Amino acid sequence: MDLNKHLQKNKSGEVIVTGGPISIMIPRSYEKYKRLNITDEIDTLAMFEITIDNETKEFFLPASIIMKPSVVQYVTTEGQDYVSATFDKGDIFIKNTRVVKNGYIAYIIFSEYIEKGQIPRYLNYNNLAFIFDTIQRITGCKLPAEHATFEMIYAHLSRDQHQLSTPYRLTPMTTPPKFLKLKDVPHAATSTTAKLVGSYLKDSIINNTVNAADDVSDIEELLRH
Repeated sequence: MDLNKHLQKNKSGEVIVTGGPISIMIPRSYEKYKRLNITDEIDTLAMFEITIDNETKEFFLPASIIMKPSVVQYVTTEGQDYVSATFDKGDIFIKNTRVVKNGYIAYIIFSEYIEKGQIPRYLNYNNLAFIFDTIQRITGCKLPAEHATFEMIYAHLSRDQHQLSTPYRLTPMTTPPKFLKLKDVPHAATSTTAKLVGSYLKDSIINNTVNAADDVSDIEELLRH
């Protein structure tokens, strides 16, 4: 997908649609962070699914932008609520390309993607490890963690759709993974001790009973002695 064939910046700093239609799907979860507001324009985080010429990809710019599409609708797909917007030729895709750096966006992404496990469907497993690299570069925020830390987090929370105890990286990776939320202790924790000392004790006991851990962790071995 070459956006340059469909978008062009004019002398006023607006990005105009030169070859439509272009459709986007914005997660409505941005509303609770006050990062999605719809009037005669759309003021939103520029992180959404974009479709041009029947090809769908991610548009990932961790900044707020203002857009003026021809059509705006509220839709629900795969259990998630979205704002669907369609741009025709001549519509304003981005009203101003000068964006304000906002470190709060890093919190929004961490809360949605890691804490709640709400990974947008347009982001695939291989892209996730680089999200916070882009966020730090554009928002200017400094995260006290190395790139490898986020790789490990996503690798740990990505599981087989049909067997949540199996890390996605150990599967053939031919189907999309299931992303666990960070607080999903019964499934996210791997050792028996980690499950029982965490929250949601009742769920953890049931999970331990049904899916017993195959290996003993180092800390469990230490606690036994």
